[in-house]
Amino acid sequence: MFLKEILERLDEWDIRYIRNENSKTDFTGIKLLTENQTVFLPNILYFGHVNMLPKNMQFTFSTNFMLYGPEFDILGLYVGNAPMTLLHLNEESDPFAVYNTIQEIFLESQQVVTGMRLFLDALFNDEGLQGILDVGYSVLGNPLFLSDNSYKYLAVSSGAQADNPLMEKENTLGHIEKEGIEFIRRNKVDDQVRKSRRPYYLQNPIHNYKGMMIGSVKIHDIEVAHIMMYEQNHMFTENDYELMNRLCRIISIEMQKTDFYKKNKGTMYAYFIGDLLDNNSGNIEQSRERLATLGYVLQNDLFLLSVSNKYNATSESKQEMIIADLQSMIPNSLYVIYQNTIIFLINGCREDDNHRFNNPQVENYLKANGLIAGLSNCFSNIQEIRKYYEQSLKAAQLGQKMDNAPGLYRYESMTIFHLMEISESKDYSLLDFCHPALLVLKAYDEEKKTDFFNTLYQYLNFSQNTQQTADYLHIHKNTLLYRIEKIKKITGNPLNHGDELIKLHFSFKILEYLKQEPEQ
Repeated sequence: MFLKEILERLDEWDIRYIRNENSKTDFTGIKLLTENQTVFLPNILYFGHVNMLPKNMQFTFSTNFMLYGPEFDILGLYVGNAPMTLLHLNEESDPFAVYNTIQEIFLESQQVVTGMRLFLDALFNDEGLQGILDVGYSVLGNPLFLSDNSYKYLAVSSGAQADNPLMEKENTLGHIEKEGIEFIRRNKVDDQVRKSRRPYYLQNPIHNYKGMMIGSVKIHDIEVAHIMMYEQNHMFTENDYELMNRLCRIISIEMQKTDFYKKNKGTMYAYFIGDLLDNNSGNIEQSRERLATLGYVLQNDLFLLSVSNKYNATSESKQEMIIADLQSMIPNSLYVIYQNTIIFLINGCREDDNHRFNNPQVENYLKANGLIAGLSNCFSNIQEIRKYYEQSLKAAQLGQKMDNAPGLYRYESMTIFHLMEISESKDYSLLDFCHPALLVLKAYDEEKKTDFFNTLYQYLNFSQNTQQTADYLHIHKNTLLYRIEKIKKITGNPLNHGDELIKLHFSFKILEYLKQEPEQ
């Protein structure tokens, strides 16, 4: 245990550093200083009165003391720069209470070590997910549930006793019920778990407001499951959070041993999609027949989703995890790893989505795991898959250039930037295509330190809706109207003709592409 962790637990007392030689020492215990003591260990914190500190002694390694009593020039007792860490306890603090608290901290730490040993024994004895969760119950004393990203229970500790009808139903069915999933999504519980630096705590109303601790299980930084512990038999302690963290890591190791996470399914389709991308699959009728023979029927609305290693730097094992997770989120999809890029053929969309791919779960997953992906436009001719594959790659590339942030980038949103990229390769400067009024306004802002440039940008962005623009800019509507009139005078543009507005908005996009516009 590091000194910083110990001091965080002692924040009610006034303890200050006199000297800090090595903050990286991993302490294993605390001992009282004895009179005329000359032998010290580097990983022990020695506690005692300032008068007990050995005089004029040089240490060959860093030694660590926490002292109480009158403050004086302790460092003056030592020759040269003796390697030591010295802390002094304020005279008003109770030294015996501090000592006992530190003893309790080390005792709790020892309990974590004991629990970890039992977890490791279960792992090395090949007891499987169920066996590890059963050991987890014996160590933590509360029931544990392991669920994957589709809310299916992979294991439930043998000590889990249903104390309400919903829990009893879920235990019988083997998955989280609709009511529970709706609660998770409505309260963004999965997001909270991902953001939390330690297991996340909540009180669940659908389980009679019983406390619940949720830990994230990750493989190669990809979230694959959650461990949930109910506060059923006793209240959670600080140790429980540490042990839950360790249990998540043990479960991660165990899950990597299973075939499900070593191999992906659908290999027979991968060869076929590879042929399509290489333009080696005949005509559209033959392609559809071949897929039908393999037991797969194409819908009319198709999309290509690409997760390129160029932007994500994923290992082979991490790619397999991404595939497994996305397969569970995009039903009826096919995948292939093509030129080190994960390609998903998305087959159809809901009728109410109007030929668009809308899947918030996929978008949240990509953001949460720091992944960049591109999505093609909708298409129906499977023979054109190569063109839409290139669209998806271009969407990811331009999305990375424009935003430099993880997430899903649609080609339909990047088309204008793709056009600019093509134009940029000619013997022209994109700035030459900017509306002169916009450049005048930009120069005016730089000279007068005004904000008319951004005001006009938002005014066009909100389709000249003054109230929405004012709300976005956090200004009064009358202030906005004054600015618009001022902009008209500066630019000499009345802002009342459709062609002019299109040119201005296009010019903003040019500057956005060239990164010359203010951050929005």
